[in-house]
Amino acid sequence: MILKIIFTLIMAPGLLMVLAPMLPAMPYMFIVAAVFGLINDFTDLTIQNLGILGGILIASILIDYLAGLLGAKFGGASKKSLLYGLLGIIIGFIFMPPLGGFLGLFAGILFGEFVVNGKSGAKALKAATGSLMGSFVGFLINILLAVAFFTTFIIFIFW
Repeated sequence: MILKIIFTLIMAPGLLMVLAPMLPAMPYMFIVAAVFGLINDFTDLTIQNLGILGGILIASILIDYLAGLLGAKFGGASKKSLLYGLLGIIIGFIFMPPLGGFLGLFAGILFGEFVVNGKSGAKALKAATGSLMGSFVGFLINILLAVAFFTTFIIFIFW
């Protein structure tokens, strides 16, 4: 029982970490769960339970990287600009992790719409702003996923 409480307390900061985009909250929480499972010989947290938590982690990662692109598409970005946005995420993340991904996405969409597609500044800015709005919605969804991960972990180990 003490081990369960200790690992619940170790995992709890992950709920605060999710509020800072630069901190790997969900991977941290998954690693804590995996270590608990290993120490506990997967008695209270089974491999199947860990797989479910892994699914939440994968959903979180996908939302992190795709929400901005979906927002840009909603803002009117073309397919070509979405590719520039994706390239911007990668370049931004490499050079300025992790916030660079947001800036790179914005810059890539803006460049794609304004320079490559020749859209007006207002339309290009609308599409690029859509990417930021999508990223913000993704951030909110990730908060919910972190709460779901934490709650699911507690249910798995205590019940």
